[in-house]
Amino acid sequence: MIIRTYNDADEQGWLFCRVLSFLDCSYYNDVKTAKEKYDHPSICLVAEDNGSIVGLIDIELDSDDLACNGDERGAIIWHMAVMPQYRRQGVAGKLWKQAKAQLLSLGIHYCELWTQEDVPANQFYQSIGFALENSQTWIRCYAQGKSCLELLNSAEIGKIYGPEELVFD
Repeated sequence: MIIRTYNDADEQGWLFCRVLSFLDCSYYNDVKTAKEKYDHPSICLVAEDNGSIVGLIDIELDSDDLACNGDERGAIIWHMAVMPQYRRQGVAGKLWKQAKAQLLSLGIHYCELWTQEDVPANQFYQSIGFALENSQTWIRCYAQGKSCLELLNSAEIGKIYGPEELVFD
């Protein structure tokens, strides 16, 4: 297995890896049909085994969405995924190790990511040095019935990153 820089020819493998990797986690419904392009420079790596993409990490540098304060440079991990059959083999750790080395070489010592209540993912991130920041929260709501629109202040929605989705049954 090799860890290398993502290139445009990897897009279908990247999408396939991301979809399969996310099926059994809290991001199961975050399906992409194309790999994002970032507004700022990024570090995008893939883990390749026998010609197939089996893991990935995408990190945007100096993103406008960062929570860090002051003039400190920072980065945000937008995607990290490992195919189910490659988990617990060190793939995610290798991706992070190479990405972290690149961040440090660029003088970036702050990196954040946003997770949900996905216990295995959170345990992994904590094992590689990330810490839970309780002052930053994100809420996902599922409401039944169209009357729930009365509960939303549509003028204010979107000011805090916007809703990921609104589901009405």
